[in-house]
Amino acid sequence: MALPPEALERSVLVVAHPDDEVLWFSSILDAVATIVIVFDTAQGAAERQAALRDSLADHPLADKITCLGISRVRSHNRSRWPEPEETDYGLKLEDDPALDAAYASQHQAVREALQPLLEQASNVFTHNPWGEYGHEDHVQLSKCVTALSSELGASVWYSNYVSGKSSRLMRRYVRGFRNDYRVNVVDTVRARAIAETYLRHGTWTLDADYAWFPSECFVQGPLESGTAATAGTLFPVNYLRVPFDPVPARAPGPGLASRIRRRLRRILGRNNKAPAHAATR
Repeated sequence: MALPPEALERSVLVVAHPDDEVLWFSSILDAVATIVIVFDTAQGAAERQAALRDSLADHPLADKITCLGISRVRSHNRSRWPEPEETDYGLKLEDDPALDAAYASQHQAVREALQPLLEQASNVFTHNPWGEYGHEDHVQLSKCVTALSSELGASVWYSNYVSGKSSRLMRRYVRGFRNDYRVNVVDTVRARAIAETYLRHGTWTLDADYAWFPSECFVQGPLESGTAATAGTLFPVNYLRVPFDPVPARAPGPGLASRIRRRLRRILGRNNKAPAHAATR
């Protein structure tokens, strides 16, 4: 069944970055009352910040968009995927305590900025707890919005996108047997028109030929994290194939260390065999 009309009454869509609204929530964009975009771009990227602001000014839904313009820390792919450690403020950022502390502070800044915007909301749509394809900003925002919605008495709704990178985290939240999901049809022509706005300004983050799923599924929260279940039912998911490095971005690629070890073993093996061969001659 589609989302009931009451699920869209006094509704707010809260997303992390510009273009998240059309990538993960295109089926409800015209129905929600307000769209809040939390982050502008990463720190130290003034030219891109200007391009993003131009994109939002030209956005077909500019009249209902509020951009908080919070500069974000560079958290993407800095957790231990595909089994990241969850925290109250999002996910643990590995191998950089200062960055993790900044990420935690970012959570508090987002919470303070969002609270007055959600006080009159009855329904809030936001990123799912596994961050769609697996983005630390999405996970952090999901936790923040879920907590605020609960405190303010609003219903929270999550999207159904997932990838191989984030699927294990998703399984911590999806347990038991349930069928209370809602499915909305995507207007792909409308979604493409919005994407073209970002493409014109060079701020579209996925491939230019990205094709939308014909529908999106929404699940009402809050969902709670726990041990991944061995059995149960799963709501329909929009499954994305995305490349990812299952170790933090600063670390070498996952195959590099093993390739070096294999190379050293071959070299050492040849060196070790030479004396033995000479001794037999």
